[in-house]
Amino acid sequence: MKTRSNTDIRGWKSVDILVFLIPSLQFVQVKVIGTLSGSDLMMLAVFFYLAFRGKIRIATGVGKIFVVLCLLWLVSQVVTDIVRHTAFADYARGWSMIGMTLISFVVLYMLLYGRPRRLLFYGWGLVIGGVLTPLISPVYFAGDDPWKFGFGMPVSLAVFVLVSSEKFRGYWQITLGALIGAFDIYKGSRSLGGVCLAAALYILVTRLFRGMSAGGRKLKAGPIVVLTASLVLGAVGIVRAYQYAATSGILGEKAKEKYELESGGKYGIIIGGRSDLLGSIPAIYDSPILGHGSWARDWTYIIAEQQALLIMGYKEPFVMTREDYEEGLIPAHSYLTQAWVFAGIAGALFWAWILVLTVRMLMRVYPATVTFLPVMCFGAFSLLWDILFSPYGSTERIYFPYYFVMLMTLSSVAPRKAVRTVIKKRKRKINAGLTPRPQH
Repeated sequence: MKTRSNTDIRGWKSVDILVFLIPSLQFVQVKVIGTLSGSDLMMLAVFFYLAFRGKIRIATGVGKIFVVLCLLWLVSQVVTDIVRHTAFADYARGWSMIGMTLISFVVLYMLLYGRPRRLLFYGWGLVIGGVLTPLISPVYFAGDDPWKFGFGMPVSLAVFVLVSSEKFRGYWQITLGALIGAFDIYKGSRSLGGVCLAAALYILVTRLFRGMSAGGRKLKAGPIVVLTASLVLGAVGIVRAYQYAATSGILGEKAKEKYELESGGKYGIIIGGRSDLLGSIPAIYDSPILGHGSWARDWTYIIAEQQALLIMGYKEPFVMTREDYEEGLIPAHSYLTQAWVFAGIAGALFWAWILVLTVRMLMRVYPATVTFLPVMCFGAFSLLWDILFSPYGSTERIYFPYYFVMLMTLSSVAPRKAVRTVIKKRKRKINAGLTPRPQH
């Protein structure tokens, strides 16, 4: 496949403007049964335009697998909701969430795949829309923590999109990525800060390994072990540094109290920080194939989570709002477990495939000519964290397909550049061997 980069075209084309506008309009919120954003409406309009014009072509194997697995997830959700007699308001939200994920992927695949320039345009659109959303349509928690639930994500993304331009070379990408990560942690957004620091560390480590592998080729076992060990040690160092900063009060009294609360049990912050697993795992065990239905409610699993936390020594299991008590949603604070609890095994299969593919794409050393590598790293580590530890919702379906199409683009661009380089070298060697030697 030849890449379809627009880097040789001056100015913005109409499609470039569209690519920028789609994520920029996420601050527009339309209440139907759930909530549709302006980005969702734009995605729908573009999807139907492409469909009616017969221009939808998913040409890659990975893209086709994505569509098939996402459709299986949707079918499983539909069957589960019918069997479980899920309320209309809930299954309408559940079906639309999966359907919009598929539609968004198809649209972004057609607009962005193989086009690095447009990938950056969309990223800047996410930044603008992400900054406008907490100002115009803030979420419930944004008032208490505007950085974590508002400005943190778009500002952090802006840094990585910025350093993905050709003007930022050398160690600027690593330095600015690490600085915004440290600032995120200081402002209380630990997961976002960890993602930024992990991305900066990955860029640093892969720079050191470029000499060991042709750009974009998979590393051999030895370098993979060293790369993985470096990332693990770096992650451990980040965690230790956070623990010290939190317990010593450097991050403020609020962060200190939160850390002491979450780390006070037998398994420390590993369970205390993501206690929803103690409710979602029993729910999955009770119904692993079919699922419990869209936005499933069952107090049994909430009580199970509380009891497990108390047994493990956590003094204050978790804080629930009045709305939480009234809804009684099964705890599922993860893309993977949420899909498994709501839709059954097919939902888990989809996210497990995305998880494995993301890890595999990170097990490469890409050449320095891939300018959008920093924002790709940010997207990849965001995916890894969110699949395991974050709930999936309306905002995520604007970000997730973008990250995945970007990963697809990188895997298609870099290896082929490497292959062309290797072929040229081999041709030169062959030609040199065929050239007749001068006679003396």
